[in-house]
Amino acid sequence: MIKYNNRWNIYPFKQPALAVAVTMIAGTFAAQANADMTFESESGWKAGFNGHIPIFAVMGSYDEPTEEDSFTVTTGFNPATLQTNIYAPTQNGLEVSGHFQMNADIAPGDADVNFRSRVSEIVVAGDFGQVNIGKGFGIFGVPAIGDNGSALGVGLIGGPDQIAATAGRIGNGYFYANFTPRVMYTSNDLSGFQFKVGVFSPSKVDGASDAEYSTPRIEGNVVYSSYMYSLWASAFIQLVDSKTGTFNDFTMSGIDFGGSVSWDNLNVRANYSITSGTGNSVFAARLDPNEEDASQWYIESTYTINQTTLGVSYGEGEDDINSSANDTDLTMIFARYAATDALTLLAEYTILGTNGGQGEYNAFSVGSQFTF
Repeated sequence: MIKYNNRWNIYPFKQPALAVAVTMIAGTFAAQANADMTFESESGWKAGFNGHIPIFAVMGSYDEPTEEDSFTVTTGFNPATLQTNIYAPTQNGLEVSGHFQMNADIAPGDADVNFRSRVSEIVVAGDFGQVNIGKGFGIFGVPAIGDNGSALGVGLIGGPDQIAATAGRIGNGYFYANFTPRVMYTSNDLSGFQFKVGVFSPSKVDGASDAEYSTPRIEGNVVYSSYMYSLWASAFIQLVDSKTGTFNDFTMSGIDFGGSVSWDNLNVRANYSITSGTGNSVFAARLDPNEEDASQWYIESTYTINQTTLGVSYGEGEDDINSSANDTDLTMIFARYAATDALTLLAEYTILGTNGGQGEYNAFSVGSQFTF
């Protein structure tokens, strides 16, 4: 039995590989892992926390359905985040830890409804690899979501009345992995290759009261990384059945592939994905027994000069349901400046185009992020 000791030491330390991996899996793409403020007992238990606070001023000019100029102060694609990490002493070759993350959007007025937990999980690691048990980030669409533009910035805005976290490149470059209860296995590094596979609680289709979900969603990916480049591919499948036959049973599925390459201070990354039966944004976006196809892709280039990163990206989303009026494209031009290890200043200009004209806008955002 492990005896607790009331004597604790407090010190900052660089996160171990496990903590960094968990942070990235949890969707904390907003900055490179900095430091975990950690307490350690004499018995070997550790407790620490880390997170980030991103704040943006967004000035947008919106077209249909209502022409409107708007100013708001909000979070970007990532909400403000506090993650708590508990590490047990290593026993029998097992590193066991618990991770709990709270997230808050920043909005005018009362934003209590947007204070929530995205991550609550147990992580078990050893010579066999790593197992994540509980609620956390998905597998399909990762690491495409880690682009420098939207992951660190604003990206897609819901409109002039945006009050919650923005949408990055969801539906205009990649399909969103989302946070879902699951059991997920991650392999060790296999000469540059690493794979993940997991069983997930199925996502339920809005408004489909007759639907039943008797099997889990299955997701998996494989990533190859080297000094200069990285390649990845992922896939998922989920069945949606009708209890009484009011709609045809159908399958949600998807596949994506992409990569990034770095040469000195230049980085280029791209991703392409195809989904069926769920739209081009998130799981179970609609009742889709006809299994209409959708696709998303983007390409991004960044260049770093000392503490400044300059970038541009372009991506599109297409959806076969109804008409091409659902097709969109998103252009992003952005700059980041690392004022200190903890403070990043950000600027971004985005343009959303739509085939139907409705919802088009252009916006300029300036902001800062404190990472701890």
